[in-house]
Amino acid sequence: MYEPLFVFSTGRCGTQWLADVLARACGDLAVVAHEPIDSDYAPREMLGVAAPHELEPELAEPILEHVAFIEETLATRAYIECGHPLWSSLPYLLTRFPRARVVHLVRHPVPTALSWITQSVYTPPLAPHWPEKILLSPFDAGVRFVEYRERWDSLTPYEKALYYWLEVNALGLRLEENAGVSWLRIRLEDLVRGRGIEKLFAFSGIESAATEGEGASEVDAFHFVTAFWSDPRLIERHPEVLATARALGYDPLAFDEAKLRDRYAVR
Repeated sequence: MYEPLFVFSTGRCGTQWLADVLARACGDLAVVAHEPIDSDYAPREMLGVAAPHELEPELAEPILEHVAFIEETLATRAYIECGHPLWSSLPYLLTRFPRARVVHLVRHPVPTALSWITQSVYTPPLAPHWPEKILLSPFDAGVRFVEYRERWDSLTPYEKALYYWLEVNALGLRLEENAGVSWLRIRLEDLVRGRGIEKLFAFSGIESAATEGEGASEVDAFHFVTAFWSDPRLIERHPEVLATARALGYDPLAFDEAKLRDRYAVR
């Protein structure tokens, strides 16, 4: 019986690229999936419960069916899942697969938040009948940083995306300390430069001397820009984000705004 590997992340941090690298390295030895059930993981709802059974049946069913698929797959080969929607389901997944391994894939908060804004999160909908795309709200059950409720309406979309980055990575740090599973935290910035890929392969159980990540081109099927630009230095108004970034090994104020504008803003 094989055991799964789950890549835990905020999204917009290279999970498509990583899934491509791992799939090419594993070949037929593993099923490598990127966001296999997407939003059917019900990430906002799963954060507030211990298991899918506590959700409404229409929300629980896709998650339970997916877990059954993972179990079936593990009977014959390894299973690796990348993609951010599983983030709040990870505590439950680790109860179902207590010998699973976890890769906590992290990225600097500023480009992560700006990249999410290009996906129209927390921004006014393009049509009045469309709902706002909300990754997480401080009013959701299970959140840690409830103090954001008092100023939520005054925040820019970028700041709200920073809040999401904070909640996800703070959960990752808690799980790393308390979940009792094999855990590897690795920075996207290191992986794309070829640093750490061999360590990732070894941790993932991939018996390959090749380093497919070195010099790899970016894989991003959702490469957009945004008209809702915010001053990236607004991160300074969020001490919890600054502290968590430093705990993950980042200088949160180390970024090049000109390069960020060139990549993420409408020209």
